[in-house]
Amino acid sequence: MRVTRFLHQFALAGVAGLAVACSDSTGPGGGTTKPPDELNVLDLAQTSPPLFSSVDSFYAKRGEDREVRLSFLDQVNGGPGEEYLRLRVEPEALLARPDGTLFQEGDSILIHVEVVDPAQLLFQLQPSGLRFSADKPARLKIHYNHADDDFNEDGQHDGLDDAIETTLGIWRQETPSDPFVRLGAAVVVELKEIEADIPGFSRFAMAY
Repeated sequence: MRVTRFLHQFALAGVAGLAVACSDSTGPGGGTTKPPDELNVLDLAQTSPPLFSSVDSFYAKRGEDREVRLSFLDQVNGGPGEEYLRLRVEPEALLARPDGTLFQEGDSILIHVEVVDPAQLLFQLQPSGLRFSADKPARLKIHYNHADDDFNEDGQHDGLDDAIETTLGIWRQETPSDPFVRLGAAVVVELKEIEADIPGFSRFAMAY
């Protein structure tokens, strides 16, 4: 049960650890691993608007700043509404293709972003194996203002859920059978968003 597991983690982490809502790649929690059945992936609230699109593609190009966004549906005009996810690839971010070939200035590659499950904050970025520069990695931002704020699923939103919110992170999984690895990320609770540098492509979840 989520609430039991988190109460144990809360006791171990202590109040000081829970007060930290921002970390870098070497910060609190970075590099932590969890098997898939122990990771608590956030769900979208039942009142959440539907997605305008659950998949999109774009060409990233070495030497240019490019990005892609997924959005919720604007239920008034039928077009894209509030931003859900943004992937930014800066000019020097592309490092190597999945086969290990290094990118040269002007080289490009087609990138796909897909929501794995429309009910969860779980995403697949492809092509798998694409690698980014350690100095200028790609940047992934997720907005969770439409997530179910009863994070521990005990039937109510309370102080325990507020404490869980400060521990949220972006977790990476190489293949569906692999453990998830927590990335260093910055959570802005007031804006309900989280952002992390990503070294390469695979599956990503917003979770605790």
